[in-house]
Amino acid sequence: MRLYGSVTSPFVRRVRFLCNEVGLKFDLIDSLTEAGQAAMREKNPIWKVPCAEIDDMVIWDSHTIIQYLTEKFPGNPGLLRNPQGAERWREANLVSAADGCVESAINVFYLRKDGVKTDEVAYLIKQRARVESILTWLKSQLKGNYFTVEPKIGLSELTLYCILDWLRFREMYPVNADPVLKGYLDFHGSHPSFVATKLPG
Repeated sequence: MRLYGSVTSPFVRRVRFLCNEVGLKFDLIDSLTEAGQAAMREKNPIWKVPCAEIDDMVIWDSHTIIQYLTEKFPGNPGLLRNPQGAERWREANLVSAADGCVESAINVFYLRKDGVKTDEVAYLIKQRARVESILTWLKSQLKGNYFTVEPKIGLSELTLYCILDWLRFREMYPVNADPVLKGYLDFHGSHPSFVATKLPG
């Protein structure tokens, strides 16, 4: 498998985590380089990472790639928790919320890099408030360091870890000042697949 993306992307990291868990080797094509970005855009019309090339098939979006891996490795003990019934839809809400959180933060991050005064733009003030609102809600849903009583990482736990670590890495939210969020990162941080996909620096 060829995986287009960067080591800093929280969306790419989810896929890298799961590949590590199921033992799937892949070549990472760095989309932050000019050549890597051009190669990714040839394969992917939406120009977003991650994008996976598997034999003659190209799949984009982390959710779709994770679904593919889940079906490719049935029964593998490294697969994510598989909620059923009402828990399946709760899990979907948790993941959607976490995705929305990091998407808002990414908007602010890149506009700030471009020199926009993000504390003076109403839209961006709203994006930062949205981050706060979502993180407050996600904390309320935790049962310790998991979202369920089953102590196994699911897509919701994986997504939350990746976005929190990105928020901390990019200094987009004071994660370390929040005992619940910092405790969550500390608790899961020694997991081998989080260590294997650790952010640079």
